[in-house]
Amino acid sequence: MPKKIRGLTLIELMIAIVLLGMFVLGFYSIDLFSRYHVISSDKRAKLQNEISYALEHMSKYVQQANGNLSRNAIQYYPLGSLPANATGFRVYIDLRNPQTPADLIDDGYIDYTLSLNTLTVACTANGGTCPFSSENLTDKIIEGVAGDTIMPETPALDKGFYVKVTDQGMAVDIGLVGKHSPLVAASPDNPQVSMKTRLISSCSSAN
Repeated sequence: MPKKIRGLTLIELMIAIVLLGMFVLGFYSIDLFSRYHVISSDKRAKLQNEISYALEHMSKYVQQANGNLSRNAIQYYPLGSLPANATGFRVYIDLRNPQTPADLIDDGYIDYTLSLNTLTVACTANGGTCPFSSENLTDKIIEGVAGDTIMPETPALDKGFYVKVTDQGMAVDIGLVGKHSPLVAASPDNPQVSMKTRLISSCSSAN
């Protein structure tokens, strides 16, 4: 008796095609999600590095701040009091060699200012020598400065630079809020990072 040759029915073929399509779609979705997650994490890491660098720069020179009761070592400047429509804070430092910490008249100063989304640092030597050239620390800070304010756990949507000078001008609380694209609303594709710290001058001559 001849053997029957069994082939695929149309229904079995359709089921196989559907299962194969689901497998391919699942694999593509996992690959797409992984790529998206890696890109988002990379953007967040780069943003964190930029903000950390800015805070480290501030910390280094705030520690060297020089002043007394007649002139604070650290001073906040509201909008309009600094050039280029910027606002921020100033750190007075004895940049002369040899230093004359008791003489405040010859002190230089360093300005940390925010103009639009760019946080900039500039040095004025006043007879001494600046330890660095002026530079843009980051251009990813949310536009808007909150003076005399410590950054809350949930920062305001329109504030990216928080400055509060305390302890008779010998300490400053700094908060920075940045986004990968500062003009666009925060999202997984446009991560937002906020960091804050308290910086204190270690210069004993400032008291």
